[in-house]
Amino acid sequence: MRGLEDGARGVTIRLRVLRKEDARVVKTRDGEEHRVVDVVVGDGTGITTLVLWDERVDQVSEGDVIDVANGYVNRFKGRLRLNVGKYGELARIEDPKFLKSEQILKMREEGDKRRV
Repeated sequence: MRGLEDGARGVTIRLRVLRKEDARVVKTRDGEEHRVVDVVVGDGTGITTLVLWDERVDQVSEGDVIDVANGYVNRFKGRLRLNVGKYGELARIEDPKFLKSEQILKMREEGDKRRV
């Protein structure tokens, strides 16, 4: 996904929610339990995973267009992940002109075919 690289901070991006995994409970190093969900998101430049914690887990649904502001990117188990984090913002928005899920997935398929 263009513009997202490991260690990037202050990321502002508009995305479509393509798939939302089931939430899971994780225990952090300090022993606290948190709800976490991985959300597959994309735009015209690619697809990535957005990680949402606790109260943000229920803020998005499949098909939503969202704006992430002041997010950050890290690498977890070898894959880049976009995070809203404690200081970031997440908002569902209405943008009828934004690419539909099918369009984003088709662009990815076509890109995969070109790489073969």
